[in-house]
Amino acid sequence: MTILAAQIGALAQTTALPDPGALADGEARFVIEQFALTANNVTYAVHGEDFAYWKFFPAPEDHGIVPVWGFGRAVETRSDAVAVGSRWFGYWPMGSQAVLSPQQVSAFGFTDGAAHRAALPYFYNRYSPASAAWGDDALQCLFRPLYATSFLIDCLMATRPLDTLLLSSASSKTALGVAQAALGRQTVVGLTSPANREFCLATGYYDQVYSYEDLGGIPGDAIGFIDFSGHGGVRHNVHSLLAGRLTESHIVGDTHWQAPNTAQLPGPVPQLFFAPTVAQDRVAQWGAAGYDARLSAAWAGFAATLGWLTVSRVMGADAVAAAWARLVNGEINPADGIVASL
Repeated sequence: MTILAAQIGALAQTTALPDPGALADGEARFVIEQFALTANNVTYAVHGEDFAYWKFFPAPEDHGIVPVWGFGRAVETRSDAVAVGSRWFGYWPMGSQAVLSPQQVSAFGFTDGAAHRAALPYFYNRYSPASAAWGDDALQCLFRPLYATSFLIDCLMATRPLDTLLLSSASSKTALGVAQAALGRQTVVGLTSPANREFCLATGYYDQVYSYEDLGGIPGDAIGFIDFSGHGGVRHNVHSLLAGRLTESHIVGDTHWQAPNTAQLPGPVPQLFFAPTVAQDRVAQWGAAGYDARLSAAWAGFAATLGWLTVSRVMGADAVAAAWARLVNGEINPADGIVASL
């Protein structure tokens, strides 16, 4: 039993930490049964300090515990909110166990009321009862939080007067969800590495796919750029080469986190896309039930297209640490969905 903490400044390297100790009143212990490892987790680690992702599960100095999405099962409790044996989907440390303080309990789940999480976004503090509504457990681990982000990006882009939607890191799971949702409404163009170009085309989600070195043929007079790469050079090239045709630019992820982003950008000022804020706006507009219904319908449509996905399972601390290192170093096949367990 252990928790893996990434070394800040050398994210591919991890240190094993002991599991949490004895419970206090109001707490419950969960065994983390399985969780996904995706580019989204790398983004959490890259922004561990400036977006406060390291604060969810505090670690020793110079380390950060990477948050992951998956399923946990209550195995010990000093809280009336959860029963031993109950299963929950939510935000866990990359490890084998977690101790939470369940509060604000309803039929829809509970919130971790730990003091150190009180000022952190509600979206990440909420735990939902395990349900088959999103499909099997592996698909939920891999896509449930990512597709919610895809859905929210698409909601925003659907309101824009754009003829082309340009997505960098086109093979990332969040980008694929956006592309599938937008296809047919706008021309959807992907940017990716030469090695991943055929994969992106084979999904059927993109009208056109270009490598990062080949931007000249991108169509459209009103182009919206969704940057999942975090690569300063890519972002600068897109802004420079598309000139007056680029009408808006949004930053979502950091799959190419090693490349600095220091250049002064021509064209529209990039806007940071933060899913929890957009989700709150949509819930206010549609109501909670309306939001859930729209998200569920969109997910069902996307899930029906996932024939390209291969689920790979890794088990044990050493195997999970190795998979995390490969992910950080960009060595994962985009058709692979990693589901891990310690």
